[in-house]
Amino acid sequence: MGHLDSHCHFDDTAFDPDRLEVAARACEKGLSSLVVPGVTVAEFERPALSVPGLALHYAAGLHPVFDHPPDALSRLEAALQTGRFVAVGETGLDKRFMKETSEALCAAQLDLAEAFGLPLILHVVHVHEPMLALLKGRPGLKGVVHAFSGSQEVAKRYLSLGFKLGLGGIGTWPSAQKLHKAIASCPKDGYVLETDAPDLSPETWRGRRNEPSALLDVAEAIARLRGETTEEVLACSDATGRELFGIT
Repeated sequence: MGHLDSHCHFDDTAFDPDRLEVAARACEKGLSSLVVPGVTVAEFERPALSVPGLALHYAAGLHPVFDHPPDALSRLEAALQTGRFVAVGETGLDKRFMKETSEALCAAQLDLAEAFGLPLILHVVHVHEPMLALLKGRPGLKGVVHAFSGSQEVAKRYLSLGFKLGLGGIGTWPSAQKLHKAIASCPKDGYVLETDAPDLSPETWRGRRNEPSALLDVAEAIARLRGETTEEVLACSDATGRELFGIT
């Protein structure tokens, strides 16, 4: 069984010119599965892609950065009823784009995750306290804090609620010293690796479009921070991610 990229926007238009080549490079690096988040109604309602060698597992959510139609929540619920999604997300809170309805929209998606028994993919930028407050008192929830960039203390609080840290390109950046401490102290079953391709390229890919094959560069950087081998980090991430998303 190959490696899992737990967060990759493989349906992004950035991959339209060479999606098959990108998939082939991912397979060459040992990847076999991608979790593809949905961020708008248009994304989670369109047909799934199919590419040789890679299993694509879709999530559906309403991203806090974008505006959504009035019936977005009912359409999200209808999409989840099809049973083809492995998670609810991306959802969450983003300080740069907070609106009066932001917390209510996120809370409604937490309700859907509970109702359907699905994990969450959370986008949280500079608003950890409000996000943690929404999660508190919901012991049935689980999921991943995508592109985690917080402190060791914030990491512990998410972990105590049953959430995993999504570790990707940011964790490879030399400037992310606070995050490096959180990565080093994270339990072996407390993280999943991700690329967030085509965005958030690792340090070794700076200035280039990110893609799933960069997961190995992420794993190498995380392994150095943890004092472990790349193989150990990949094995832990793969096991945790497959269990979280129900991917066999």
